[in-house]
Amino acid sequence: MGSIIYLGHASFLIKAKDFQIVLDPYRDESVPNMAFPKGIEADAVFCSHHHFDHDATNLVKIKKDPMVVKGVRVAVPHDRDGGIKRGMNTIRMFDVDGYKVVHMGDTGCVPEPEDLKCLENCDILLAPINGFFTINPQELKQIVDIIKPRIVIPMHYFMEEYQSGYPDNNIINDFKKEFPDYKELNTYEIDLDELKDYSGALILKRYLQ
Repeated sequence: MGSIIYLGHASFLIKAKDFQIVLDPYRDESVPNMAFPKGIEADAVFCSHHHFDHDATNLVKIKKDPMVVKGVRVAVPHDRDGGIKRGMNTIRMFDVDGYKVVHMGDTGCVPEPEDLKCLENCDILLAPINGFFTINPQELKQIVDIIKPRIVIPMHYFMEEYQSGYPDNNIINDFKKEFPDYKELNTYEIDLDELKDYSGALILKRYLQ
């Protein structure tokens, strides 16, 4: 049974029947007031780019028999200047027990529609909203209008309850305005099968510590 666990910042642990992967683990103290959880294991680790708050692969224990987990990759700029300022970023999509899950990493601009075509009608879109290092909620809405995911989950933003993450003037409030059909969940883990009939935005109020 597939599930997604929020590890904080832009990092997630995705569990499927046949594999377990971690996306964008961050180095301790690289994100204000946030430490990567201990004891995380996976079959593979994927990094959207090599900045210190996204590539701490050494903090994830790879299982005894590592496996190749295939997915779709899309290269997009990390900034609004074609990657000149911060380089490139990789969007990844995985099939998680029949659910198409997309992780946008640090996408920094609205890509061309043809670059996003392979992601159309995905089930879950994990998307950054910081606005300075990444796209903002308004730009995310443009992307959502292109690929039409069933569920949108924000990441990479300041979490007021924890006082953690890069300061962004509580941009989560802008996200709520752009996606008024949002639902807040007081958890860090979601069971994909429990969302099979849900459409809209989800805000995870917790992350694993």
